[in-house]
Amino acid sequence: MIRMIALDLDDTLLMPDLSVPVEVVDALKAAAAKGVKVVIATGRIFPSARSYAELLGSDSPVVCYNGAMIRSPDGGVIRAWQHEPETIREMAVFCRDRGLYLQAYAEDEIVVEKTVDKTLADPDSRATAIREMGDLTAAELLPSPKMMIFDTPERLAEIRPELEAAFPGRFYLATSKDYLLEIMPKGVSKRNTLERFAEECGIAREEVMACGDNTNDREMVEWAGLGVSVANGVEELKRAADYISAAERSWGVKEAVDRFVLRTGG
Repeated sequence: MIRMIALDLDDTLLMPDLSVPVEVVDALKAAAAKGVKVVIATGRIFPSARSYAELLGSDSPVVCYNGAMIRSPDGGVIRAWQHEPETIREMAVFCRDRGLYLQAYAEDEIVVEKTVDKTLADPDSRATAIREMGDLTAAELLPSPKMMIFDTPERLAEIRPELEAAFPGRFYLATSKDYLLEIMPKGVSKRNTLERFAEECGIAREEVMACGDNTNDREMVEWAGLGVSVANGVEELKRAADYISAAERSWGVKEAVDRFVLRTGG
């Protein structure tokens, strides 16, 4: 029996226009009415994730920043793992020397040297303020739950080994889009945070269904008793999944909920 549904947002629950069809919302509300915890597990910042939790009517905590924070629906911080300011400055030096765009976060706001097209391309920029700090290698910074490098897939593939060599064993790296490299504190992931939360709720791994589309979802999909890749998921995730939906994005989520939770599917 499924007692928890963990949902990635972008390209999983969300359609390309970032909406969720009413039929999908209704299916998830029906699952919640059966006592199933509906938990958003996303790389997005909390204000952005909370808007979708509110849409679903979920009273469950929100796993955000790729697992670096778990927040109550009212915004309270339940758990948090953050980069210290000196670490952010070290990463800023690494990025400056390579001409890379770096983004960090503080108090649910985006932190950058200055606002550029890449800043505004982030959907989270529509949900929060942007703090322009000037030179991040010297700025007075606050702790950040994650950092993010935004570049072409080819460039990110090139610099990732350099980053791992420069900071051996210090970070958890994840990809939610092929043009984003997300950098969390060591040991942080959606999977690890969900595991802790499930244990606190007395929910066994076998009672969790996790739905995703990209490599940053792989570990939680592998961990869950029922791991789901939506049809548009990357091949690496599909290989890890127990079930691959026939439908893409939001409709794939509904397909899995209908079949395995509401038992109305085929």
